[in-house]
Amino acid sequence: MHIEKLKYYIDLYECRNFTETAKKNFISQAALSQFISSLEKEFSLLLFDRNTTPIKPTKAGTCFYEESLVLYKQYKYLLERMNKIKTNEMPALRIAYSSPVDIQALLPIVSNFKEKYPEAELKLNRITLKEADEYISKDLCDLVVSFSTEFIDNPNTKFKLLKEGQYMAVVGKGHKFFDKKVITKEELYSQPIIMLSRKVIGNIYDKVLERAKAEGYDLFIEKTVDDIETEMFSIITDGYIGFAPDSQNLSDYGEGIRKIPIKDTSHRYSVEACYHKNNTSETLREFLKLIS
Repeated sequence: MHIEKLKYYIDLYECRNFTETAKKNFISQAALSQFISSLEKEFSLLLFDRNTTPIKPTKAGTCFYEESLVLYKQYKYLLERMNKIKTNEMPALRIAYSSPVDIQALLPIVSNFKEKYPEAELKLNRITLKEADEYISKDLCDLVVSFSTEFIDNPNTKFKLLKEGQYMAVVGKGHKFFDKKVITKEELYSQPIIMLSRKVIGNIYDKVLERAKAEGYDLFIEKTVDDIETEMFSIITDGYIGFAPDSQNLSDYGEGIRKIPIKDTSHRYSVEACYHKNNTSETLREFLKLIS
């Protein structure tokens, strides 16, 4: 099996159509079918159920897709690095981030880096908070910028602190707390809370519950959503209280929403840059020097 041909499988899994996948890769449908059959023979596993329209991947087929995606990305990055070496250029720096707060923490370093290395290429990739540790462990990027709670205790990773602060309460116009300058923990925990779901924010979800418990309260999470826009919409229209980092800009949502400090809160955050200790990228090494 040639690694570059994994793209055929990846495209077929995502397209679920032999004809369209063959056209996309400029090969015959027969050649594509033969390639898939050779994979199934090599692993003694059925990867697709061809008796349905569109074709349906099996459990083994989905597993093979997920690992192929990782391997193919690594292969493409390796080719890129080798080509950069040929031309004596710095390889691109792959940066993954999970929220606008991450980018805000990173921008001063990026600005200084581009001033020093104007020809260096920076590639940004937005991921979910839950994917942060996986992107480092599977070498899908050089640097992940995310909330520190998303990185497991891994001896192969290193960190640099970029920003830290506290969470604030977020309320919509019409809420009884809207005009308050500060709210107490008792007031906060007496209200129905809306949060991003655990599948989106990962460990942060459990950390919020743990902090509330440590303060002697049960956090009443009435609703979870999968994106910030829906969360803010629900805060404005349904009267929920949400959380946001003190550095997060909510101006895009207009005057109908505001952040309020929480008195004596233990809900704090830190944004860190995480990288694998064995990463030998020259670009990463120079970038890290600029993080004080």
